[in-house]
Amino acid sequence: MAHTRLATALSAVLMLAGVAVAAPASAASGPLAGTWTSIDTDGSNQTLDIMGSGGHVYSMIYVDDAATSACNGNPAMITGPGIVDGDVLVMNGTLTCLPGGNVFRSRLTVSFVHDSSTDTLTDDFGIVWQREG
Repeated sequence: MAHTRLATALSAVLMLAGVAVAAPASAASGPLAGTWTSIDTDGSNQTLDIMGSGGHVYSMIYVDDAATSACNGNPAMITGPGIVDGDVLVMNGTLTCLPGGNVFRSRLTVSFVHDSSTDTLTDDFGIVWQREG
């Protein structure tokens, strides 16, 4: 029981610190799980890791290698859950500027629409994401 509480507390601390907590190897992958990539409007590279079984909630990590407006050109990371509603995946996470981990915004919402015919995601900014692999 104490080990379970310690593991739960440690996971919560790591998530608050912006550290990704990997899903167990035995976890099933949902239809949106995987690594997605895109080019931002400023020309920077973006990666979106979606993890989980896809019941209705995923764990998500969004990385922009040069967040021009949010982090003055430094990399940025958004971590948080993604909630599925039909073909829309809504991420609600914390934006952190890297290196250093300075939180830019406490919570930020980004939506992605999945097009199953092309297996692409389109975000709120009109950027199309391709699945890797």
